[in-house]
Amino acid sequence: MKSFFLGSLFVASCFISISPTAWAQTNAQNVYVSAADQDLAIKSIVLVPTTDNVGGIYAKPAEEELRNLLNEDKQWSLSNFPKDLKIKSETLDENPSEVQTVLQSTQSEAALTSKIIRGPRGISITLTLFVGREGLPLLQESLNDYKGFETAEIKSEVRRLFENLKYRMPFRATILSRRGQQVTLNLGSNYGLKPDSRVSVVQIIKINRHPKLKFMVSTEKEVLGRVKLFKVEPFMSFGYVEMEKDPGVIAVGSKVMPDEFVKYSTPITTPSGKVLQDISTRPDKDVAFGEEPTEWLPTMPPQFGKVELMAGFGNYTQNSSLTTPESVSGSNNFAPNILVRGELWLNPEWYMGVHLRQSVFAIDNNQAGSSPSSLNMSVGQYGVNAGYNFLLTNDFFGPKLQIGAGYMTTKFTVDGSTPTTFTSMDYSGFLISLAGQFPLSEEIPVDIGGRFDFYMNPGMSESQDSGSGSDSKINSFSFFMDYKMKTRFKIRGELMIENYSTDFSGATRATSTSHKMTTLFGGVQYLF
Repeated sequence: MKSFFLGSLFVASCFISISPTAWAQTNAQNVYVSAADQDLAIKSIVLVPTTDNVGGIYAKPAEEELRNLLNEDKQWSLSNFPKDLKIKSETLDENPSEVQTVLQSTQSEAALTSKIIRGPRGISITLTLFVGREGLPLLQESLNDYKGFETAEIKSEVRRLFENLKYRMPFRATILSRRGQQVTLNLGSNYGLKPDSRVSVVQIIKINRHPKLKFMVSTEKEVLGRVKLFKVEPFMSFGYVEMEKDPGVIAVGSKVMPDEFVKYSTPITTPSGKVLQDISTRPDKDVAFGEEPTEWLPTMPPQFGKVELMAGFGNYTQNSSLTTPESVSGSNNFAPNILVRGELWLNPEWYMGVHLRQSVFAIDNNQAGSSPSSLNMSVGQYGVNAGYNFLLTNDFFGPKLQIGAGYMTTKFTVDGSTPTTFTSMDYSGFLISLAGQFPLSEEIPVDIGGRFDFYMNPGMSESQDSGSGSDSKINSFSFFMDYKMKTRFKIRGELMIENYSTDFSGATRATSTSHKMTTLFGGVQYLF
């Protein structure tokens, strides 16, 4: 009887001693893990071959540096990129399907790309980390306009960018194993941990991404529990679970975040206990402000429209074929012009615009027997238009095509002469415009583009009828180049070529007249 009692007591004590572990393991199998948390469970990573625009001079050492860093990393294992996979790093940003192909072919959870571009202002380096089943970018680190050019300097910057990229991960380590309350994690004294340190165990609930670029902006986390460390090695630590949300919810693969809090200096208080928020009352105000401090505010990108003010000189020529055998012409090779244009952006796609232009100059009167010998002339141009932007990328200031419609009036006003040599003529009509604007590269702040205006059945009126009827045509196109000085200021150069021609029926004075203008403009754009 006694032996039976002792045996029963032993069995019961064993059941009690092992039940917490068994309960934890049972419940751990039923713990919900979010899709975002699963996407960030990185065990292996593939390094996509580095590219550059200088024939591999910087790509090879940069890729070698990244490969060494990944081989030394204690949290990620490096997978080899298949040699027969014809995918380049510069195409992955806009092709998630290619990222998925890379991850599936290498059996990896993440892919790291790097590209180096050497421009006139220096060297730009970009590292991008792609994670998850959707093939979207998670993080990106970049260096722009770096003045160094030595290979050792480039490798050093690549290492710094990689470390920044790794530090921005939404967690620092993962749980490698759990046995009862004891856990092992892949982070140690190299991060600053020491015995008795406490770390939080979290689950990533959601990744908040940039609406256009898709990079991670922030994450939403759920705290699962806390672990206290009792043994710390350089790259590994051991601890025990102090607390957890549910039994067994902290499991292998759970994400770890060391307790990192925002620390504040001791506040300045009044005798009544009120905290003074004004920094000017602090003892370190001189260090914080410096001499003659000014408030710093970030420059907001233009959102509403732009105004152009340009001036230039052009070649103007007018030819008229008279009813007599004689033909007359007048020209000015240095005709000054002023041009003002405005554009209002209703949204990223739709816009409205106005166009104002004025020119005043003199031309020769070479008709035999006509006076005066020199005639003053002016050209006025006024128009309104509206159109649609076809953005070729997600960047409004990137490459785009424009199609628009509007109404334009051009007035050629000339002095009278005896007998009449030239008449004042007004051309007007509806037009359809096609335009395109394209940046030269990411490193050079220059855009080039062109514009073509097609007039539909333009009308013409003149101060003295040259015939009983007329048929007019207008051709107008231009080429331009913009140089970005600041966020809101650009310098523009534009070459404008125009031809206005009219054929008269039932001619009484002239059978045809044409106006040709080639004008080179230069000026500034203000974007607001």
